[in-house]
Amino acid sequence: MLFAGDLFEAIPFADQPTVIYGAEDEQGAAQHFVGEIAIGYGVLITPTCDMADEGEQEAAHPFRTLVPVVPLGLVVEHAGALEQSENLLRSRDTIRPYMYLPPLPGLFEEEHVACLFRPHGVAADFLAEPPRRIAQLQPEARRHLKVKLAAYWGRVIVDSADLPLTERGEDELRAEGWPPSRYDDAAGPVAG
Repeated sequence: MLFAGDLFEAIPFADQPTVIYGAEDEQGAAQHFVGEIAIGYGVLITPTCDMADEGEQEAAHPFRTLVPVVPLGLVVEHAGALEQSENLLRSRDTIRPYMYLPPLPGLFEEEHVACLFRPHGVAADFLAEPPRRIAQLQPEARRHLKVKLAAYWGRVIVDSADLPLTERGEDELRAEGWPPSRYDDAAGPVAG
């Protein structure tokens, strides 16, 4: 089962902007990372409930939206306005356009951020052939992602206590006998 917040590898972001331009703060520092990303990690942000047709138990539509995941150090280097706020990403993750991702042993050893302001569409089949999912956020982290997306895209403040910790279908995902996912490499590490 796919959930918003799943981490995928080898996602093409080649049609994203390739030069830094535009918004700068009063000191002339860029506010967002707009550097080149050809192929890299991506976090799925398509709402989980929009990915499946409830009646047919099939994909509701053939596309998924992901945002690029890049090293925090690279973002701070290219978006100077973040330099003073870097610790807010680590401690409370309150910088709206980014979601902080701590090191993930075995995948990336340094801190990363998901760039929520750079969505990119790919075909659902592309994520499965070959399988590209390498990790899934824990339920509380998925809830945090929902809050971050609402804050960034909706410009609203959401109390995370107002959102359910688990999502529809999550209990079945933990149940024994759940079929293998076409998005995971059977020989790779277990998503979790």
